[in-house]
Amino acid sequence: MILAVPAAVLVGAMGLRDVLAPVRLAADESGITVVHGYAGRRHVPWEAIWDIKVDVRRRWGRRSEMLEIDTGDYLHIFSPHDLGASPTEVAATLRRRGT
Repeated sequence: MILAVPAAVLVGAMGLRDVLAPVRLAADESGITVVHGYAGRRHVPWEAIWDIKVDVRRRWGRRSEMLEIDTGDYLHIFSPHDLGASPTEVAATLRRRGT
């Protein structure tokens, strides 16, 4: 019971975040818009993006990918769950749009 209640609250908070902010990353002609947490929305112009890369790691026989967008003052990190797609595919799309 001691572990079940905090775990249920955590899962509920994550579910609420998915309902309130289902789109974590959006791109348009002017740049990208990133959403972190519940209301943290930030627009980043293409010129402010220093690097877009995918961090691939193997651990315990499993492969994991994370999309990293470096803006110089902040490193935005997205998992496949946040993106709803493969970080490798999203990175390729962002690189094409940003050029």
